[in-house]
Amino acid sequence: MRTSRSLLLGAAAIAFLAPPLSASEGAMEYRQHTMAAVGGHTTALFDILTGKVGHTGHLAAHAEALKAMSGIAGTLFPEGSEGGDALPGIWEEAEDFAERLSAFEAAAGNLSDVVSAGGEVMPAAMELGQACKGCHDNYRAE
Repeated sequence: MRTSRSLLLGAAAIAFLAPPLSASEGAMEYRQHTMAAVGGHTTALFDILTGKVGHTGHLAAHAEALKAMSGIAGTLFPEGSEGGDALPGIWEEAEDFAERLSAFEAAAGNLSDVVSAGGEVMPAAMELGQACKGCHDNYRAE
């Protein structure tokens, strides 16, 4: 208990003493963390679907998480948050980028619906993968 308390106090001191991020740096880092979560859920989903792991009971949790994350994806790219692996085209071609985000949201919603209904998941997962690729090909530095 004493060690946990010391670790917590140490982490709080480091956070307090660390220089604050600018709003744009904070927005960029938040976006990166959120999109990493999307990637993690997508990878886990495909690990299940390809038989790499047997956690078929987890499909709904990953599908629901992807649906939720797709619903906030459009808020992750405010003006002034440029940088990281987000390419400038996101802001220069905002209408096209918004359409691609809508495709991601629709595919994630469809995936969640298919999993909930007990339908054929792989085609819906592939649709989600194509929606992700649609943004990554044009708007993400790999």
